[in-house]
Amino acid sequence: MKNKNKAESRIRSLVWDLIHNNKWQDLDDFSLKLADRLLETGTNSTFSLRNVQDAVRQTRTNFFVVNNVSKQDFSQLLFPQLSQLDLTEQTRPSRFEVAMRFISNYLEVGYDRSKFIEERNQIIRLFGSIKKPHARLLSAFETLLQRISVSFQVALHGTKEYSGVDISKRLQEVTLGFQIKSVNDDISEDKIRSQTSKALEYCLDGFIWIYGRPLTKDVESSIQAAYHHFQRINENRKMYCALIHPELLAELFRKYKISLE
Repeated sequence: MKNKNKAESRIRSLVWDLIHNNKWQDLDDFSLKLADRLLETGTNSTFSLRNVQDAVRQTRTNFFVVNNVSKQDFSQLLFPQLSQLDLTEQTRPSRFEVAMRFISNYLEVGYDRSKFIEERNQIIRLFGSIKKPHARLLSAFETLLQRISVSFQVALHGTKEYSGVDISKRLQEVTLGFQIKSVNDDISEDKIRSQTSKALEYCLDGFIWIYGRPLTKDVESSIQAAYHHFQRINENRKMYCALIHPELLAELFRKYKISLE
C-alpha cells in the first residue's frame, strides 16, 4: 500500500504539472481520477502510449470541454513524462516541492484578465473601505483555504501560531504560513525581509505574502521588492515563497465565492 501511495503521488504530480503549465482548469478532480486510472492501467513498472490513451479515454470528466483540448493531444503531452517514470523506484518529493506544488497550483493561478474586471475591482475597493479590514480578510482567507481543501481534496489542518504569521496550515507533512497585508499595514521592503526571515527561522516550508489592499504606487513597489526577494530565496529551495497581489486575491475570492460584505 505504501508503494502504491508513492506511485500515485508521483503520477498525480506529473498530471498536475502538465495542467498547471498549460494554465488549464481542473474543476472536477480530473487529475485525481486520472492518476488512479493510470495506476490501474500501467503495465509492470512502465507506461505505453496506449496505456495513457486508454486511461484518459476511460476517465469521466468535463476537463476536455472546459479547456478546449482533445484527449489525443493531452495523452501525447502526458506520455513522454510518464514514460520516464519507474514505478518501482519512487523518490519522495521534498518538503519544498510539496509546498511549491500546492501554492503554485491553487494560489498562484493564472486567469483571464479580460473577464470579470468589474467584479474584481469591486472586491479590491472593499479592501480599503471595510471596517477592521485585517480581521475580515483573515476570516475570508481562512474560508478560501477551506474551499480549496474541499474542492481539491487536500488535507489542510490548522497548527500552532508562529510569530509574524497570520495563518499556518499543515499540508501532508509540510507547514505553510500566510501573512496578509491589509490597508495601513507596513509593506516596506524591510518588513518583507523581516517577516520572511521569521518564517525561515521557524522552518516553514512555504510562506505566502498576501496583498489585501487597493493597488497604489506603494503596493506596486512592494510587490516588485517582494518578487525579487522571494526569487532569491526560492533558488536555495529551503522555503517556497510566493506573493498574491490584490487583483489575484480578488480573483480567488470571486472564483470561490468568498464574500467580504
